Amino acid sequence: AASGKQRWKVRVPGELLSPALVDRDQVVLRTAEGRLVALSSVDGKQRWAVEDLVPRLSLRGTATPVAAGEAVISGFDSGKVMSVTRDTGEVIWQVQVSTARGRTELERLADVDSAVRVSGSDVYTVGYQGRVAMLALDSGQIWWARDVSSYRGLAIDDDQLYVSSSNGEVVALRRRDGGVVWTQSGLKQRGLSTPAIAGQAVVVGDFEGYLHFLDRSTGKFVAREHPGGARIAAQPLVMGDRVFVVDEGGKVVAFR
Repeated sequence: AASGKQRWKVRVPGELLSPALVDRDQVVLRTAEGRLVALSSVDGKQRWAVEDLVPRLSLRGTATPVAAGEAVISGFDSGKVMSVTRDTGEVIWQVQVSTARGRTELERLADVDSAVRVSGSDVYTVGYQGRVAMLALDSGQIWWARDVSSYRGLAIDDDQLYVSSSNGEVVALRRRDGGVVWTQSGLKQRGLSTPAIAGQAVVVGDFEGYLHFLDRSTGKFVAREHPGGARIAAQPLVMGDRVFVVDEGGKVVAFR
């Protein structure tokens, strides 16, 4: 409000580990308990909620919901991606992107903990110990899928998508068919952030606070910066010709 007074305050039914989606007149939250909850932005009252089964063991993290026209799309700890109507929460489609495999609970982790990327009529998603896939926005049909494990998100441009794998490789794939364009293996086990696109470069941070710039066409290293000694886990933010980085020590640095 203009006076700065608090308008409403509600207790959410679950722990929040990712930012909310503010979608016109509502706020959509994804809780660690497997719920997708919509609240009115006017008074905070719950409009709808949908729920998916949470495995006994999962990664600590939740996907940020994404708005796509009249739908809200989110990943879940079961390895599913679900699309629901923004007004009522009715399920439009749900797709098993990452499938639990193996005998132990660790081997069966299949979380989709990163936000999907929507471009036109296509949805791109990736899961841990699972696949990166291209889905149809209207039906959830899988157009293509490729085995890639990632607990980070995706970056996309007009022709390619970029993934930081869970073992520290940066992989570029063709958007139209998922074919591998290049793989950069020189950052293995460095706990990479979600990639970002800055001009002709792909930018990723690592656990030692380094920022790596890779050529978008070849994946070769073109620059490296060390803004601080703390881990860079958050995706770099690109605005115009500047790249903004926040590390876990609280330092904010901008590069031109």
